[in-house]
Amino acid sequence: MPRVVFLPANVTVEVPEEETILRAAMRAGLHINASCGGAGVCGKCRVFVEEGSVEGEALPEGGYKACTLHPKSDVVIRIPVESEVDRRALLRPLRRAAASWLEARGPHAFPHDPLVEKVFLELEPPSLENNLADLPRLEMALQAAKGLEKLNVDWKLLKSLPHILREKGFRVTAGLLEDRLLRIEAGDTSERLLGMAIDVGTTTVCVELLDLRQNRVLAETSDYNPQISYGEDVISRIEFARRGDGLQILHEKIVDCLRRLTREVCDKQGIDPEEILLYSVAGNTVMSHFLLELEPRFLRETPYVPVTTKFPFIPAEELGLPGKGAVVHLAPCVASYVGGDITSGVVATGLAREEPLTLFIDIGTNGEIVVGNKDFLACAACSAGPAFEGGGIKHGMRATTGAIEAVHIDPHTLEPMIITIGNKKPKGICGSGIISLLANLFIEGIIDQSGKYRRDIEHPRLREGRDGWEYVLVWAKDSATGEDIVFTEADIDNLIRAKGAMFSGYQTLLESVGLEIGALERVILAGNFGSFLDLEQAIIIGLLPDLPRERFYFIGNSSLMGARLAAGSKEAQKEMERVAGMMTHFELSAHPRYMDYYVSALFLPHTEIDLFPSVKKLLEEHAASS
Repeated sequence: MPRVVFLPANVTVEVPEEETILRAAMRAGLHINASCGGAGVCGKCRVFVEEGSVEGEALPEGGYKACTLHPKSDVVIRIPVESEVDRRALLRPLRRAAASWLEARGPHAFPHDPLVEKVFLELEPPSLENNLADLPRLEMALQAAKGLEKLNVDWKLLKSLPHILREKGFRVTAGLLEDRLLRIEAGDTSERLLGMAIDVGTTTVCVELLDLRQNRVLAETSDYNPQISYGEDVISRIEFARRGDGLQILHEKIVDCLRRLTREVCDKQGIDPEEILLYSVAGNTVMSHFLLELEPRFLRETPYVPVTTKFPFIPAEELGLPGKGAVVHLAPCVASYVGGDITSGVVATGLAREEPLTLFIDIGTNGEIVVGNKDFLACAACSAGPAFEGGGIKHGMRATTGAIEAVHIDPHTLEPMIITIGNKKPKGICGSGIISLLANLFIEGIIDQSGKYRRDIEHPRLREGRDGWEYVLVWAKDSATGEDIVFTEADIDNLIRAKGAMFSGYQTLLESVGLEIGALERVILAGNFGSFLDLEQAIIIGLLPDLPRERFYFIGNSSLMGARLAAGSKEAQKEMERVAGMMTHFELSAHPRYMDYYVSALFLPHTEIDLFPSVKKLLEEHAASS
């Protein structure tokens, strides 16, 4: 078999016949951008052949598509810098504006009453006068201590039960989930009650180690979801799951990630991961299916039916997660594309318990939205596509080190000023940078309302390239890739379609419940992407409604907050179930006016400029000063 050396990691693997370079890199644990999941349509999985003979599809700008590339001899493959994944970017602090919600009020409060508990028991040792069997002896003590009518016991506990009871003279601690015995420990360990809160996102995975007794976070970390190597968005991953052992691979990747991150946060505190008793997990419907290795194909086929939207408590060991007797709780979902992350976020904000009419937005590939208050909840998913995460953008990339995250264009010289994550040489543009760039191009009059570059402007950065007209954001000599980083009209069109899907989604969902945008009293922006979004620029391009700015709140990772709340409060866990049952899901495409709203939103900021009075005023001021 040919041997492939991947640079710059200097990893060598043997490649069986018919296996592509992309598949070989996945086996080796190396990341190559593959937005389409290896379908061969995105052109993002570019690699360079340094040595050896290959067969595959070459790209016009140089290099080959890794998903079509086969080695014909021993080869040396260089993975370009834009494919590098640096998790340090995930750990950067939120922008100051993004903390406003937390500073003002924090997540909604629930009484401290963890889902799991530990009970210390001092049993009477057996004697000739009292030779009751070990398990009934334990059951009677627990029933007396907790008022339980019965105790559900996994038979596997019986193997270690006699030894644990006698290790500390029948002084033991029982770990319980309601009437379910999870664990028996020798001695009094009741003060050590540990859990994990986890947000399984499409792009990132965030975890917190919890002291459930003290109701506090002991350690936290995050990393990129390793499934991104098999597709940037949920649709491409569902397609990957349908091929061969794809579903098993995606399941194993996310479980491996959770296991690794769990050990990482435990190591920070000098804790044995086997002490964990509870995993509280929130994720979208597709990620939840992958975690449990459930068939996902019907999620994307009409009429879009999940295997389930509510999940039982699952033994952690059955998923391969550490923790003797630990259980996994998954936040309930609502529909194929409105998942447990949204249910969890709504619980964290408390909007289902309050009066203000609120629009909850999680901007991403699906763009989930919820509108309502304590009286009603309506939800929908907007098919925004991957543009906000850099997908479908020529030099788009995820928010990692070297990604351009903010842009300012000088109104006189039209020269850009950029800021990259980590202050490194630019590799490409991430979602917040793309929105920033589009807003600047529009306000400075470099593009018109339809997103087309003005042909009457003569400037070296504005030119007709191989893919049409483009703006050169970074010259090759200044980039980490050695190529010009450009923003094309096709990129603009993709972004306008994405923001149009979001805005028309707001309009359609509100109309479905008899309301208009002006009636909104509060807009909550959730998710890490929302935390780094510039509010004014998002309104300028028509991504967010033009409302008084004091109505907007940034909450960050509300999915993780909700998972933490559910771990620490039975009432919060019940609230998740109530919220999921309370939500009415609307299929936007079935609404008679959705397409009209969508087409109207395919302009900057909108065909009805009066919907954006502050943007209209800003444009008038720029026109008057030019």
